[in-house]
Amino acid sequence: MNRLCGLSAAAVVTAAPSLAWATPQVRMSVSADQAEAGEGIRVELSAMSEGDEPSNPRLHAPAGFTVQGPSVSSSQSFSLTNGHFEHQRGITATWLVVAAHPGRYVIGPATVQFGSKSVQSDTATVDIVGPGTLPKQPRRNPVDPFDIDPFFSRMPKLPGFQGMPGMPGMPNLDELEQQLHAITPEAPPEYSVEHAPEQMAFLRAIATPTDVVVGQQVTLRVYAYGANGPYDEVGAAEPSRPDFLSQSIVDSSYRQPRYMMDIDGAHFSAVKLREVALFPLHAGDLTIGPMTMGFRGPGYPENSPLQGLVRSSKEIHVTVHEPPIAGRPPGYELGDVGTYTLSSVIEPRSVVAGDAVAVTVRLEGTGNVPHTVKIPEQKGVEWLDPTITDQVDAHDGVVGGSRTFRYVVRLDEPGARDLGEVTLPFYDAKARRYQIARTALGTVEVKPGKASVSAPSAAPAPSAKDEGPLDDIGPPRKTLGAPAVAARHVTDSKSFFGLVAGAPLAVVALGGLAELASRLKKRLVARGRSLSTAARKALADARAAADRRDEAAVAGAVERAVYLSIEDKLGLKARAVLRADLRAKLERAGAEPGVATDLVDVLDACDKLRFSSGGASDAKAAIDRASKAIARLPRAAPRAAPEQAA
Repeated sequence: MNRLCGLSAAAVVTAAPSLAWATPQVRMSVSADQAEAGEGIRVELSAMSEGDEPSNPRLHAPAGFTVQGPSVSSSQSFSLTNGHFEHQRGITATWLVVAAHPGRYVIGPATVQFGSKSVQSDTATVDIVGPGTLPKQPRRNPVDPFDIDPFFSRMPKLPGFQGMPGMPGMPNLDELEQQLHAITPEAPPEYSVEHAPEQMAFLRAIATPTDVVVGQQVTLRVYAYGANGPYDEVGAAEPSRPDFLSQSIVDSSYRQPRYMMDIDGAHFSAVKLREVALFPLHAGDLTIGPMTMGFRGPGYPENSPLQGLVRSSKEIHVTVHEPPIAGRPPGYELGDVGTYTLSSVIEPRSVVAGDAVAVTVRLEGTGNVPHTVKIPEQKGVEWLDPTITDQVDAHDGVVGGSRTFRYVVRLDEPGARDLGEVTLPFYDAKARRYQIARTALGTVEVKPGKASVSAPSAAPAPSAKDEGPLDDIGPPRKTLGAPAVAARHVTDSKSFFGLVAGAPLAVVALGGLAELASRLKKRLVARGRSLSTAARKALADARAAADRRDEAAVAGAVERAVYLSIEDKLGLKARAVLRADLRAKLERAGAEPGVATDLVDVLDACDKLRFSSGGASDAKAAIDRASKAIARLPRAAPRAAPEQAA
């Protein structure tokens, strides 16, 4: 019967004149140009094109209007002219708009996307009058966008249709069936269902795999099956997944192919509703909630207006373990699961002491690509916070891509400096073992910053007048007796010359110590100011990103502000500390237990915010909580170098 209906519809289309659009066609219409305040008006947008399938319909409504929808239905048009098969695709989007106050309003324009191009419709003017002004008269429900006959049962029968072989220019049924089958592919195995849990319509959700480690990808797929002909997805409620980071692969059924399947002897129309990559955040028995959707179309009774025939999928449980402790490399962070490689570029390779080089590190692989890598730390080498760009997407249902870290590295001490290597420990879930991605940075030649200035040579002492060997015995004596004792002067004492020579040296030494102390103080103050200034700037960047609704940028800026503030006030480089050990490290560095807990919770919230798309409220909450925790950090005494390195 379905085959005959499909062939009949195709035959009617082929009998109609061939329609072809060189450019996308967009048209907007309203159900009435006059209505009472509080009464609904149906706004319908139709879009059709030979090329890209239209998508993302939007409607501009005046201030004070309530807008419901859109309800979107897809359509296809086929024509057969002189043996040439033409195919156009389109959508019809329907909104219900309600005005609260009387007046004359302009509705529209409506817009729709054709690939990367946005096309606008015309506008419509409506007059809204007070309640009870217009006479009551029976009319059709203005919000029912499906008041059509998709199988052309109301159209007059074509004369001679039963005798198709005798109609000139009409193809035979076998040839037409082959052409229709070519554009309706067979359903892939993932759609297969042994039995239909409900006769008219049902949802089916599956997750693979269901036994994983923390950070390993779990793919959630949700399918819809309807036995009463074409239908649209309306009133969809997404499955809850609070214990997972998520990345959408398929976010709507409107651009997904539809397949006809035989289940329990009935013909079902099947379509994929969602496909989401989920990454568990912790171990345990985690739950993925059901998805709810309304089937809207002829033959599907509605539970309530605009909601369609509501159906829900089943709840799914996923068992999550931590990766094994045995063989876990130092620096591994829970959740870094996948397969990754590292590469690096350093420019330039020769600098003057005090200048910087640019280090670009590229991380590639499959999985939830980490947001940090392990950088080497050594004396005389200062790594500034990186600029991060990413290209992470899903291919064939697997999330992966690359993340690029661009560092500015300052080198203070001259000589040939080996910068070491950047590493990333990760767990390969397929191979069930730990691995470490590495990239060696190589050597940079650091030249002295200033030529050493040699001290001026001492001037030669003036030559003394030649003296005879007896000139120091004094004048001749005139009487006998003990030799006269020569008078002693202050200058005859050795200590006098020690004092004379030591005083200038002491002044020079004291002046040098004072200058050294002043320089150290200025350097410490400048470093503290630079860190605190950078932290405040990071919070300002987070607020700007929140205004743009860029949750990933908010997470990165808040995380940067927290790390800079910890290093500024506690002297602890928290980026090099495992998240599991950070709370204890903060308390030992001088932070109160409550403050340490808040800081770690803020960092965890940033990890969730990157993928969860929680919205503006979650982003602003993370910024406020970080600001309060940073303000409560004490300025502790400088820590010893081993503690900082830890």
